[in-house]
Amino acid sequence: MNRPLGLRGWAQLRTPGLVVALVSIAALAAACGTSQSSPTTTATPSTGPGGSQTSLTLEAATLPKVGSVLTGPNGMTLYYFTTDTSSASSCTGQCAVVWPPLVVPAGSKPLLPSGTTGTLTLVTRSDGSNQVSYKGHLLYYYQGDTARGQDKGQGVDGTWFVLGTSGNTPVGNPASTTSPGGGGGGVGF
Repeated sequence: MNRPLGLRGWAQLRTPGLVVALVSIAALAAACGTSQSSPTTTATPSTGPGGSQTSLTLEAATLPKVGSVLTGPNGMTLYYFTTDTSSASSCTGQCAVVWPPLVVPAGSKPLLPSGTTGTLTLVTRSDGSNQVSYKGHLLYYYQGDTARGQDKGQGVDGTWFVLGTSGNTPVGNPASTTSPGGGGGGVGF
């Protein structure tokens, strides 16, 4: 004899399906993440008994308008913000969403591409992460760059510039600045 399930019966049938659906949604959300690629790290020799260190190697690229510039390990152009100091970022909150800082995991050592002189250092951000700095300039990506070889952030608001492999500031023609809607970071952040 087939009886109607009733409220309790439906709840028992829906619970496993609901759990599977929630797990699937959580896995999908984790896979989507952000559009910015995470830096690639590689293991380097041990730094002492029981310890190891990872390294993150930057790259260099030649861009038509600005010349030889530093790029992140993912090949995306790196920028600096003229309102930063050598030891502190002034780009936080929504600014850091539009201009994601180049950060490395704790214990990682950033390395310059072959043939590039200068020193990379780490600066601790207000959130505790370690941001990479080259010749005193904290490094950022630009959310508007969607592929290698782009420099859409060059000159934005007259405060954002690509950083040349020689550490020259600013690179290219700083007089030709842009201010795309919502892409800045100087005013209001």
